[in-house]
Order: sequence, then C-alpha cells, then structure tokens
Amino acid sequence: MKVALVTGAASGIGRATALLFAEAGYGVIGADRNDSGLAQTMTQIEHGIAVQGDVSVWEDAERMVEAARERFGRLDAVACIAGIEIDHPVDRLAIADWDAVVDTSLKGTYLVCRAAVPLLRASGGGAIVTTGSVLGRVAMPGVTAYGAAKAGREGLTRAMAIDYAREAIRVNCILPGLTDTPLVWQSVPPEDLDEARTLAAAEVPLGRMAQPAEIGRVIVFLCADGASFITGTSVAVDGGALARGSMSH
Repeated sequence: MKVALVTGAASGIGRATALLFAEAGYGVIGADRNDSGLAQTMTQIEHGIAVQGDVSVWEDAERMVEAARERFGRLDAVACIAGIEIDHPVDRLAIADWDAVVDTSLKGTYLVCRAAVPLLRASGGGAIVTTGSVLGRVAMPGVTAYGAAKAGREGLTRAMAIDYAREAIRVNCILPGLTDTPLVWQSVPPEDLDEARTLAAAEVPLGRMAQPAEIGRVIVFLCADGASFITGTSVAVDGGALARGSMSH
C-alpha cells in the first residue's frame, strides 16, 4: 500500500485531498492544527491516522512523518496544503500576522519536506506537491504576506525538484484559483456571502469557483505514476484566471 501525508487535512482542499488519496488506495496520514476538523476527515478513511500538529513547528513536522514510518513503514506522497491568510497592506500588517502566514505556508512546507525526504528516499522515491496560489503570480489588495509566501512555495518547489530528481523524488506545485473553502470566506460577514459568491464567480473565466475536490484530484494525479515525468513545474488549477491575467475581488 502506498502512503500519503496530507497537511491541512481538517477542511477544504486538504480534506478533499486526503479523501481522494484514500479512494485511490493510499494509507493516509492526515495532519492539521484543528483537532476536531481533522477527526471529521479521518473518520472517513479506513487506513489512516490523524496527527494533530503545527507544520511551522519542527517537532510536529517530525511527528507527522514518524507516524507514517510507525504505521506503514514507508511514505510515497506528501501534499503540503496547510496555510492561512491574513490580508493587509504592509504598513497595516502586524509583524506577528506576517510571521504567522509565512511560517505556516513557507516555513511549514520546508519543515515538512525536511522531515519527509529521508523516508521518501528510503521508500525508493515518491512525490511532493506544494500548494501555491494564483496570488503568488498576480495580486489583489492586501495580499502581501500571502502572496509572498505562495510565491516562495513555487521557488522552493523548483529547488527541491532539482535537488532530489536523481533520487526519484518528484516535486511540483499547484496554483489553485478561487476555491470554495472556509479560508476564502473567513472575513466575509454572513449577510454579504451571497453577493461575495456572485462576485467571486464573475472573476473566473469559467464562470464559477472550484470545488476542493477539483484541486485535490490534480494533487493526487501529480503523485501518481501517470505523472512520472513531471517535476519542477507549477500547474494552475484556476478556471483560466491566470490566462486573463488580473483579479480584483
């Protein structure tokens, strides 16, 4: 049985991806800070284990990988999905908020991969997928820390792909566009949600937001044998947003 580690598995794209790996026959290590949300995900997975932890803490990242070693004896795929978003222009963005966003998305990816690479290597190779964003390529008002962290994930992805290519460890990045997840709506008042959904859909050339499973399916594909000659690249899963080249909402 192949084994996948999925961070951010408590909700949204992370939850969808964990479930899709399970459907594909993987054993799944689901990791997240949100213990209750993580439990809801993992109760739907027969061959899996939940690890409550923070990807920005080295000891927690180690525990996530160690859980794969202890339960399954191997690791074949890593999906680095955990992330947070706090949006303000730099002069109004608190230093603590910058650190929280960058530490979770960028430092957290580094720590999880640092812990995971030796077990991937020992398993004969595997695949890592990081989660960037279209907002690492184009900007919206206030996406300072978030855009920087997501762009950094792309750079880290390319470097890791070159470093580990000869060890049969492939590393790619996905760039989701507007996706219907709790993270997207966290700052929208309930009374404004319908209007926000309409405005968001209008931003996408396909005329709608993505569902989390539409992003998860690409992650699982990039870890599968069908993607065996793909490494060091970024795949936009954005409904055409980057082709148009601008976003406003």
